[in-house]
Amino acid sequence: MLKSARNDRTQHYANLNDYTRNGYPAEQMLGKFWQIDEAIFDYALGELPPIYCHGGFRCCERLTGDIAATYLQVGGGYWCAMTDLTSTRPEQMVRVISKLISERNTHAA
Repeated sequence: MLKSARNDRTQHYANLNDYTRNGYPAEQMLGKFWQIDEAIFDYALGELPPIYCHGGFRCCERLTGDIAATYLQVGGGYWCAMTDLTSTRPEQMVRVISKLISERNTHAA
């Protein structure tokens, strides 16, 4: 999981470009995700035509190949995940994020 970008659009863009800043292939972004806020979610929704999916939407603009940002609403929060449009089902990311939220809630109790 990358650094949370809730209330921090600059961090969101830094996370989206993590691979270029750190000099590794874009494919290594697959499966990375971070928390965002509703304003970032709504902004992304209005930015380019979305590809609606389970839990949210995917950007039609790709990072490279079939890798694109997927914006999800899970457990009352908002998330961005880097996924492969052809091989990563959005439901997989929803399950991973839901599990993380559940584990956080368990540790907080």
